[in-house]
Amino acid sequence: MTAPFAKGFSTAYKRARSQDSPTPLASPPVLKATKIEEEEEEEEEENEQGAQVESRIPAFLHQSQSAVRAKFNDLAWKEKLRILQGRSDPSSQWVQDTSPHVMRRNRYGNVQPWEKSRIHLKVAEGKSDYINASPISLRDPRTGVETKFIATQGPKQSGLSHFWHMIWQETTDVAVIVMLTQTHDGTTEKCFQYFPLNVEAGYFKVEPLDRARDTPEGSVTFLEYHLDMDSKTEIRKLSLRFGAETKDVWHFLFSGWPDFAVPEDNNRTALLELLKLCAEKNTSPSNPRIIHCSAGVGRSGTFIALEYLLAQVESGAILDAKEGEDMIYEVVNCLREQRMLMVQMEGQYQFLYDVIRDQLKERQLQASRQHSPKLQVQANGTKAAIIDDASNAGGFFSNVKTDESQAAAVAEMKSGEGQVEESKPAGQDPGEQ
Repeated sequence: MTAPFAKGFSTAYKRARSQDSPTPLASPPVLKATKIEEEEEEEEEENEQGAQVESRIPAFLHQSQSAVRAKFNDLAWKEKLRILQGRSDPSSQWVQDTSPHVMRRNRYGNVQPWEKSRIHLKVAEGKSDYINASPISLRDPRTGVETKFIATQGPKQSGLSHFWHMIWQETTDVAVIVMLTQTHDGTTEKCFQYFPLNVEAGYFKVEPLDRARDTPEGSVTFLEYHLDMDSKTEIRKLSLRFGAETKDVWHFLFSGWPDFAVPEDNNRTALLELLKLCAEKNTSPSNPRIIHCSAGVGRSGTFIALEYLLAQVESGAILDAKEGEDMIYEVVNCLREQRMLMVQMEGQYQFLYDVIRDQLKERQLQASRQHSPKLQVQANGTKAAIIDDASNAGGFFSNVKTDESQAAAVAEMKSGEGQVEESKPAGQDPGEQ
């Protein structure tokens, strides 16, 4: 058989290869710690800090869903007892006015204020001062500062003037309104269109509450509009006028809270942004913000409870919870003592536990990273922005205006049974509020 190459080819080829081949490189020095080992160390440290954070979360935020459900049912049972007491004892604080003229002003037949805890319109003697709206006050356990709200139903067409008179008499130099519902769900009205959407809408006339007293007519005028993408909120600046006096009104219409549900994913993030924005526009905690959805109890109650609880996360007061104490249960019960059905649905009640637990974990992890340079380094090699907790810069409510009493209090501190019936409009199908 003939050889595939001529004689001598193999020797010449080997000689050529030996001349062309580069000199092998010396073996690299053995490193004390490889990149993989460093990443494993960082992951281990982060897991350890995560475990420490979990151990610092109050026990009530670790409850099972069934335990949360049991507490929600207990709140519902307490409310039924209040209603029964109000019906049997005319002197009870839980009495409700069931007069025909009152019931006609309610959007829903089973949602109205406690008679001894409601807003009274300023009218002539003998005239009805009723509006379906409740004053809400929550006190900070550390500073003692009270933050005030008004929870109210979405205005009916017949109650448009009542609503704007309430805004005028109950707020100071600036009014802030947060609207957590759309005007309609399909063909069902959830809230009357009580404010001008744009310049083309012109001004809205506000009828006097008592023509016999020759009180001036009012008007609501559109000034400006901004769509805030981060909060998924339409922000309008309006002007409320009675006679020669005017008042600026900031109106926030949130689009991220669907009926029969709670904000999830991006909508939840948007809601947290809205909480900050509307607080920043207010002049002080003592100036009540007006919060409404359709009935003014479900989404409105959840919004108010969430803002209060987030402030406790921010201040660290939530970590003061004693064994057996449940701050969420307590604040919802407190709200229901001021207005029935606040945080109306079980899903809304569970939502409070989920959000507060997540926010507290995030804050605790951020604080842990301040003491761990390794965990400050992000994937791209740059250091994460760390906020000095002492200055409270970048905190959840860091830009919120405070009144003098709150500032003084903070300075002093630094120194030393079943499912609740859904709201039913008369003659209409029930709807989530």
